[in-house]
Amino acid sequence: MYISLNIVLAEKDTEYQEIFQEALEEASIPATLTIVNDGKELMDKLKSAQSPTYNVVVMDMNIPKKSGIQCLKEIRKDHKWNNTYSVILTSDKNKNQVEKAYRAGANLFVTKPDSYKDYIETIRKILTSEREMSLPIYFS
Repeated sequence: MYISLNIVLAEKDTEYQEIFQEALEEASIPATLTIVNDGKELMDKLKSAQSPTYNVVVMDMNIPKKSGIQCLKEIRKDHKWNNTYSVILTSDKNKNQVEKAYRAGANLFVTKPDSYKDYIETIRKILTSEREMSLPIYFS
C-alpha cells in the first residue's frame, strides 16, 4: 500500500535530478517531487512557510553551499522535522561517510546505482518499504 509522499531532492547534477524524477514515475509511486540544487536551497525550502511538510528528504552527500551532513545535522536539531525520513543518495562509496551520515541523523544511506534499472529499484526500495523507512540501513 502506497501513500502520497512529499519529497524534496537536493542534488546538484541535473542528470541525476532527471533520473530520479523518471525513476520515481517509473516506480509508480504517488508523490510530489521538489528539486533543489544545493544545501542552502534545501534548508530554505524546508524552513519556508509556503512549503508543504516533506515526508522524505533525499540529498547527495556532496551538495554545494551546505553538505548533506551539515543539512542532516540542522534537520535533526529541529523537532518539527522529527518525522522526516532523511536519505543520503550519493556516489561516494567511502565507508567512513556512511558512519558520518548516520551520526548526523540519516535514516538511510544509499550508494547511487550504476544502471537505470537498478536506480528505479533503489527508488522503490527507499520509498515503499516500511521496514527500511523505520530503520537506519545501508545498502549499495
